[in-house]
Amino acid sequence: MIRSLKSWVVMLASCLLLWTAPADAHIGIKTLTGGFTSSQVECDTLCTGGPLTGGLAGTLAWRMDTMEPTDDPDVVKLVGVNTITTSAGTLSGIDYTWWNLATGDFIDVTVISSGTGAYAGVKGTLVIQGGFDPVLGQGTSNYLALLTLPH
Repeated sequence: MIRSLKSWVVMLASCLLLWTAPADAHIGIKTLTGGFTSSQVECDTLCTGGPLTGGLAGTLAWRMDTMEPTDDPDVVKLVGVNTITTSAGTLSGIDYTWWNLATGDFIDVTVISSGTGAYAGVKGTLVIQGGFDPVLGQGTSNYLALLTLPH
């Protein structure tokens, strides 16, 4: 299920990236990949954070806003906010996660809507796929970011 969902999400992410770019804009599209090691951090809901490696080397902080059940009793849908901090600036956006609590597998899509520094004016999509153990509060995953940067 996660493998086919991942393929669908990558296709959707590509469409969202192109759809959010203004028709008359001169844009540069960047594709960035890497890894993410996450740990649960204290907050008033559910939060994780940790280092990113690769094209977006820095840190990622995630804060959950809502958790909803799905048709599968093992899978929940989470909605929150991701904030990525790099030496070149920050990126942030609304995040949607489907997490299998029985296996720990998850797929995560962030619609990047704002940035600072080198990422000012950025739009795009970040897809993270991996596992997160709810008992240990730790996980590992890989990401693919498709970003449009105005020239």
